Amino acid sequence: MTDEALLLSIDAKLGAILALLLDGYLRQTGLARPKERTIDEMLAAAGVSTAEIARLLGKTDRAVRLQLAGARAKKKPAKAVAAKKVVKGG
Repeated sequence: MTDEALLLSIDAKLGAILALLLDGYLRQTGLARPKERTIDEMLAAAGVSTAEIARLLGKTDRAVRLQLAGARAKKKPAKAVAAKKVVKGG
């Protein structure tokens, strides 16, 4: 592993830790309402690979990919409906 790849891996893991801690803090204090999303989604958004997420959560890589694909599919229809409302004027 090159130095750059190692640094990117460390950065992704630190970002994931920060995202999880911040999400928990915001939920506990009620300061904000974080988006409802799975741990898989939070880790992927932080840049953690699906293989690493699978290893961390005790899942298969395929299970993580399906979870993330399902989450993306659920969000697309909601965005399409919102876009239609904007175009139609409410």
